[in-house]
Amino acid sequence: MLKIQVRDLEDRIVLEVEGRLTGAFVPEVQSTWSRAVANRPGSRVQVDLKNVTCVDREGRTLLRSMHGQGVEFLRAGLATQDILYEVLQKHGCGD
Repeated sequence: MLKIQVRDLEDRIVLEVEGRLTGAFVPEVQSTWSRAVANRPGSRVQVDLKNVTCVDREGRTLLRSMHGQGVEFLRAGLATQDILYEVLQKHGCGD
């Protein structure tokens, strides 16, 4: 199960993702992200991962792609902290 809430704030767009970032749910997140960016080109985008419970290979690939395009990640929960650290390391952004 996956839930995505888009918060369109004055200075940024925040996607709050909840549930499993896996399999068939990954394109749903990508599509939501793409629509948000298309609706507000040039806006800062942040993704709140606090309530993500699982990320598979496709989910990691999406996170890498998002990060490579300037997306910032917020509040990774315990289930995703290591995965997010790995994503950021592969892009040379970690310690």
